[in-house]
Amino acid sequence: MAIPPVGQLPEPLRLPHGSVRGAIAIVVTAAYGYVLLQGGSVPTVLVNAVVVVIAFYFGSRAASTPPSLPPGQPPPHHPRLVRILIFLGFTGLTAWFLSQNPSLRGIPADLLAVLEVLGGYILGATASWLVHRRAHESHIRHRLATVFRDVVAVGALGLTAYICFALVTKQGGLIAGRADQALSLVVTFYFGSRVIGR
Repeated sequence: MAIPPVGQLPEPLRLPHGSVRGAIAIVVTAAYGYVLLQGGSVPTVLVNAVVVVIAFYFGSRAASTPPSLPPGQPPPHHPRLVRILIFLGFTGLTAWFLSQNPSLRGIPADLLAVLEVLGGYILGATASWLVHRRAHESHIRHRLATVFRDVVAVGALGLTAYICFALVTKQGGLIAGRADQALSLVVTFYFGSRVIGR
């Protein structure tokens, strides 16, 4: 007697695919924005949670790869809406703080740190999209995309090693006082560049 195949596990709470994590992302980001707007110091755990949310929604295509669906089942929720809401939320927060004080000093340090992460992902993904969008059209474009990937990988590896060495040995070098920001930008740029053109 053959054992019938086991079906896929249902989504949590039987909600559409990605709904729970999307709701968590929105709640965490809203709490972060609320604390910033109240003028308080954002707890480190909240900053870390926001960085994880950004990393998931902007630095990985895994978030948009739904499980295989049985025939007749509607397509699952895509994280595009959550990405747009997060991006608009941070854009709105930045615009509000700049309207209060039109200089970079008007933006709280906690928000600048998150903007660096978000900016790195967006810059990397944009650069990659510009290079990869027509890579399939000809051998020359394909080679250029391959060279772009190799150059970005070598640059990211070299800069990451240099910055980490400077941080560990407490040497300033070319990035004195900016090692944290430089490392954040390099790492997020590279991971953002890998979202497109896998």
